[in-house]
Amino acid sequence: MTGGILLPGLGVLGVSALSSLVMTDSGILRLIYHGNGSMSATDSNRLFVGIGEVLFDVFEDGRQALGGAPLNVAVHAHQLAMALGLGEGVVVSSVGHDAPGEQLLSAIRDRAMSPRYITIDRQHPTGRVSVFIRDGEPGYQIELPAAWDYIAPSDSLDALAAQCHAVCFGSLAQRSPVSRETIRRFLEKAPQAVRLYDVNLRQNTISGEKGYSAEIVDTSCRLATVIKANQSELVTISKLLGIETSSSPDANGNRRRLESLLSRFPVRAVVLTRGGEGTLLFTRDREISVDVTPIPQEQLHPVGAGDASSAGILLGLALGWEDARAVDLANRMGAWVASQPPATPMLPDSIIDYVRHATSVRPAV
Repeated sequence: MTGGILLPGLGVLGVSALSSLVMTDSGILRLIYHGNGSMSATDSNRLFVGIGEVLFDVFEDGRQALGGAPLNVAVHAHQLAMALGLGEGVVVSSVGHDAPGEQLLSAIRDRAMSPRYITIDRQHPTGRVSVFIRDGEPGYQIELPAAWDYIAPSDSLDALAAQCHAVCFGSLAQRSPVSRETIRRFLEKAPQAVRLYDVNLRQNTISGEKGYSAEIVDTSCRLATVIKANQSELVTISKLLGIETSSSPDANGNRRRLESLLSRFPVRAVVLTRGGEGTLLFTRDREISVDVTPIPQEQLHPVGAGDASSAGILLGLALGWEDARAVDLANRMGAWVASQPPATPMLPDSIIDYVRHATSVRPAV
């Protein structure tokens, strides 16, 4: 960073010599990068986008961690893409005109990622989620409203959509009309991309508000090329969509639900994450699973593991891998993150080497 802008109540916001802050009519500060202009996708610069919520997870012991499923997916994809010269991960979202917003932007930069598609909202705070563990599963209390509820459309987002190789999106950021319309516009303008709908159903554990609806799930499935859910989410969306009323998460019931989703929606595959049993990828003509090494309970940190699995699937499919290899990468990444306290730890050399070998065995497309 070579300079900064003084913002009331925030201090100096670092801005590079190749960027500037522009105020929109709606009171949103947009960080604009100059020089080489907007990102462009080439064979050596594939763009893996996460669009939706960015926030801080605040844990029971007071720890804070960068969070938000689309952000986590983009961070993981960026680690691998940059390490191997495959491209970069891109986050599309909004943060508040506040200290947490600056911290979040700094955290993005610290990961060697550009915040150029993260707007600064003067009217709404940076997202925050209280996270706690109950019976081995994470519980959430998601603050409302947040800056990421107000992701605005723009010509630069339209251009990014037209160029990206893959995009991950979820349900939660569609809870507000502004972000919902922007996300759907982005997806419609990205017909060439792998569009992974990570269902990620969130309901405030304490207050009970749901961050999803039947309409959000149905429309998202129609805009996706891949649907990804865990076992409980698969049961819930099947009920929401009127596919099946049974609550049994047994293998036969799950198979019926997966077949029904493939029958109803124009997706290429449905991905089911099953915790310690690993990831299952289901297409119209086959079912793919790969063995996974279980993690001892005392080493288990489940927050973020599903996002890592999503990143593995997204990257593998966008690079044209065979489905089994993408599932294997998803398992490896999910298991690694589940064994680490943060949701976006540095990936080990073993995973980077795995991707390097896979891309040399089958050239990326």
